Amino acid sequence: MGDSRQPEDDPSRGVDARHARGVQFGPHSRQYNIFGPVVRSAYLAEVHRIAPADLLDREDELARLTAFCTGDGSGAYLRWEAGRGAGMTALLSWFVLHPPPGVRVVSYFVVAGRTERQTRDAFIDVVLEQLVELTDGSMPGHLTGSTREAHLLGGYLDAAQACERRGERLVLVVDGLDDRRDAAGVATLLPDRLVGGMRVVLGTDFGWRVPADLPPRHPLRESHRPHLLAPFVGPDEQARREARDARNADERVRREAERHQAADERRAVQRQIDKWRAAEVERARPAARAAAVRRALTFVAGWTGLLVLLTWLARGWPDPRVAGVLSAQLVAGGLAAAIVLVPSALRLGAAYAPRPASAVAWIDRSRYGLLVQVLAFVVFVVLGGAGAADYLDARDDRQLERSVGRAGALPSFDEVVAFLFLLLIAVGCVAAGLYLAARAVRPWYEQHRERERASRALVDEAAVAAEREAYAGMSADVLSPRAADRARAYQDLLARLAGQRRRHPRR
Repeated sequence: MGDSRQPEDDPSRGVDARHARGVQFGPHSRQYNIFGPVVRSAYLAEVHRIAPADLLDREDELARLTAFCTGDGSGAYLRWEAGRGAGMTALLSWFVLHPPPGVRVVSYFVVAGRTERQTRDAFIDVVLEQLVELTDGSMPGHLTGSTREAHLLGGYLDAAQACERRGERLVLVVDGLDDRRDAAGVATLLPDRLVGGMRVVLGTDFGWRVPADLPPRHPLRESHRPHLLAPFVGPDEQARREARDARNADERVRREAERHQAADERRAVQRQIDKWRAAEVERARPAARAAAVRRALTFVAGWTGLLVLLTWLARGWPDPRVAGVLSAQLVAGGLAAAIVLVPSALRLGAAYAPRPASAVAWIDRSRYGLLVQVLAFVVFVVLGGAGAADYLDARDDRQLERSVGRAGALPSFDEVVAFLFLLLIAVGCVAAGLYLAARAVRPWYEQHRERERASRALVDEAAVAAEREAYAGMSADVLSPRAADRARAYQDLLARLAGQRRRHPRR
């Protein structure tokens, strides 16, 4: 660095002091002190502002960055891709402030809001200042818009060689290469000649493409897949996600349990429906109907025979004719019971199985009930027997009078009263038979109707559930993003509105 005021025979002429901070020399006690301005970059203060206080859950990414910057691999460029808010700037700024041993980092973080030209100028100013600092030199003089880029490219070489002489490695870190920040021009300023083991780390957005105006042999044009940076999840967010995942897992378990329970219920309902249908088939068989009629006739015959037997035991030995009249009245009541019970049993078929099976079992076993029934039978036998005896005596007297011709054709008052009394007893027997028949068949009618209503309700519920499930699948197809699924759901809806089956079964 000579001075034009020095004499031409000055021995300092031709001395290279470009990398010296100061030079002192001269003969005859003459001394020349030449000092250049020392460059010190303050960009790390800006990095401190954007770097996090602590970097959490990024051990794997830091290990990969360290291995790339200190290793001897062939690749000189490492590119990371991440979405917005994934923590790319936090990772790279932390790495810039905490580089591994033997690594000198030159960094630049693209600031949003600048134009592409402003971003290029800011990149040159910031990075060139850091490169000159690594060479312990001074800023080149007379920088113009035409020479700034050339000085930057030369600064890459000088800084990489200076680091290599000191046993270090130069690493350039650039973050924010995406279209949102107008950083397309920064890629053309990246070094294409990498000496001294220099490495370049880039942080880009998803889908970032290499600019078309790069030199043909630029390393960025080499085809290699970028590393994907997983989004950062803080402790609070991680706790919320774990809680949400736990709730979702519980919800899935609950829904799975509900599905299994619903499936079990559907199978149980189907078994009940099948059982009911099988019972209906069994009930309607001719053999089952014939057996039901036999059971009904056995029931009527048992009751009638029991009452006739008791009547003969009570009135047969003093007056067989009275026992015959009472037996005829009881048989009339049994026929009335058979007229009611037999058609009902034929209709119920196998569903009619009277319990108790014997007539004796219908007698109330309680103390008062048995006493009332015994008294009723005694009154029936006594009054009925008295009425039958009076009627028979009056009829015999009337026939005797008719035979001798001493009386008219009209019956006597006593004969009419006895006949009406026996008629009332006969009506009572018929009413008792009808009551017993209705009492015998009513529970089975009600039981059969209740079972039929329950079974039909199960059938309707199963049909509604199947319809709801089918429409649920159709709704899922209607909301599908695929046009084919929506068209299929629309065709199925039209088919259902027309009363037809689904054209496309549920997948």
